[in-house]
Amino acid sequence: MTDERSNAEMYRVRAKRQRGGWVLQIADTDEVWIRRLTEAVAAARSRISEGTNIPPGEINIQVDIQLDEPLQSRKREAVQAILQARRAQEQAARAYRDVARSLQESGVSGAEIALILDVSRQRVSQLLAEK
Repeated sequence: MTDERSNAEMYRVRAKRQRGGWVLQIADTDEVWIRRLTEAVAAARSRISEGTNIPPGEINIQVDIQLDEPLQSRKREAVQAILQARRAQEQAARAYRDVARSLQESGVSGAEIALILDVSRQRVSQLLAEK
């Protein structure tokens, strides 16, 4: 089964908190006010469909959420921290795999590698199998 939306046009929608809800700014249409951000995609599809006669199911929506400062900066900092943590985790995993391989290449058994790295034998097998 194929996804009908894979060939659909992408529309960018800007959402900004306003008047106890959210205002959606959609290119070539009037602004749309919604109470909850969770309504953004359906509301944007509906409005775009009205203006273009494209069925809502053929419209892809990218919602760009605009927050007021300092929340926008704090969100950006949090996202950067998550990305840095992921990179550090990936680097640590590579280092762990490299140590496991080096130990194996020097003749250390899987059971011994498990003891050295303080992991299970199954984890050693996984480390040695990963590229």
